[in-house]
Amino acid sequence: MIKPLTSLRFFFAFMVFASHLNFLNKSDSKVLRWIYDFVFDEGYIGVSFFFILSGFILAYNYQDDILKKQKSKKAFYQARFARIFPLHILTLIISIPLSYRIFIQNKSLWLSQALTNLSLTQSYIPRGNIYFSFNAPSWSISDEMFFYLIFPFLILLIPKIRSYKNIFIFLIVAIIPILTLVIPENYYHQVFYINPFTRVVDFIIGIFLFNISQSRTLKEKRINYNYLEISAILLLLIFFIFHQSIDQVARYSFYYWIPMSYLIFSYSFQKGAISKFLSKKIFIHLGEISFGFYMFHYLILRYFSIINSKILHIENDILIIFITFTVTLVISHYSSTLFEIPINKHIKKTIRNRKTTPNNAFKK
Repeated sequence: MIKPLTSLRFFFAFMVFASHLNFLNKSDSKVLRWIYDFVFDEGYIGVSFFFILSGFILAYNYQDDILKKQKSKKAFYQARFARIFPLHILTLIISIPLSYRIFIQNKSLWLSQALTNLSLTQSYIPRGNIYFSFNAPSWSISDEMFFYLIFPFLILLIPKIRSYKNIFIFLIVAIIPILTLVIPENYYHQVFYINPFTRVVDFIIGIFLFNISQSRTLKEKRINYNYLEISAILLLLIFFIFHQSIDQVARYSFYYWIPMSYLIFSYSFQKGAISKFLSKKIFIHLGEISFGFYMFHYLILRYFSIINSKILHIENDILIIFITFTVTLVISHYSSTLFEIPINKHIKKTIRNRKTTPNNAFKK
């Protein structure tokens, strides 16, 4: 575990949570409206962080084992399935009542939504009423499943293209900015923000970022890690502050590559003062429950909106934020301890038992 990067996961999950507080658009407070328009609404960039981090962490955990053939593709897929699919199914079930109106109005659409969500293929379909259906944030898990599928092949490919590595990296990085000049504006969101075939570039950047961090020449250099970590935060802040002067399509895709990559790179060494602060147990725990926080937050916001309009009638925006954040945090904690970790262990134990059970164990 790289503790600071684990902790940072929660802060970016919170950014995604903040981006869905769109009721602040109509707030009576000018300050809250400004905060949402200028800060919170841009919180979707947390997904870019997760995609790059995913490539980095998977390379950190599995690259050597796959290259040395100490872990099979099947074992890798089973481990990733056990990690994300149970929670996805749980949140999908919880979201079904929210889809009742669509079921009544258009059963064929509802069935398409259900099947693509169940198979985690919704992000492949370029229609908002498909990839944002049921538990909307799960579109990114659909992308992640695609990344997991190709990860072992990417890892095996990298040594084979070592002589052409720089050219390969250039082509991968250049293709997205070039496509933004070609693809019609109406398709920006679904192509550059949602589609796994374009978002995989973020994931590949994470893999290469890990390999750069492991280079011998880098390890031999004397680095001031405090400056490195502070500069990473400042760089992200600078990019964030000037985001409104950047085209939306760039922010959907490549604009945040540099600051996100630099942030992950800087904190992967775990040697600066901020890293030590982020390595405290409370921040690590928040990072460990961030997946649940990410998967539950949108459902809680939607259910609370219904309950609030019919029963509670709370009008204080700050109180609404506090309640929904607290409920999401508590549910994420118990989801992790009572559901995610136990079922993950159960699935892995079942798989191990199947491997160790002889074919004739139940024959008389």
